[in-house]
Amino acid sequence: MTRLIVFAISVISLIGILSLRKFKEEAVSNKRFNYVEEEKDWKKFKAAINPVKKKKKAVAQAPVATGAVVVLDTEELKNGKKLYAKCIVCHGKYGEGKPAQKAPKIAGQYAWYLEEQVVNIQKGIRVNKVMMPYVKNLSPQDISDISAYVAKLPWK
Repeated sequence: MTRLIVFAISVISLIGILSLRKFKEEAVSNKRFNYVEEEKDWKKFKAAINPVKKKKKAVAQAPVATGAVVVLDTEELKNGKKLYAKCIVCHGKYGEGKPAQKAPKIAGQYAWYLEEQVVNIQKGIRVNKVMMPYVKNLSPQDISDISAYVAKLPWK
């Protein structure tokens, strides 16, 4: 116990010494504090930072695109979107997942990984009683289509 106390005191002392070194490096000035000068400096700083704040606000208030999330340029993606309609209940419209239902975020995941997980659920390698009714009757082509569609969803 004594060794532990000595060690703790040594560590605390070392931290104290190292933090005191910082004060030696600080510039010391005997100049009196002048409120008027500080206020001028503050106003300059605010003027310099104001355009950045306005731009940040404008970006934050920009309208959110509500159009198509995925360009459905192939039959595979069109079929995948149609089949994904059943998955929206748990995984969300944009594949963002729903923690309340313990459904993971799947948007933007690799298509091969999604296919593998669904096939593993179908085969019983991966046990998921909630998903089993949804995936048990899917054909390999359906799984490929859904996976391709979900992989195209933006990762947010």
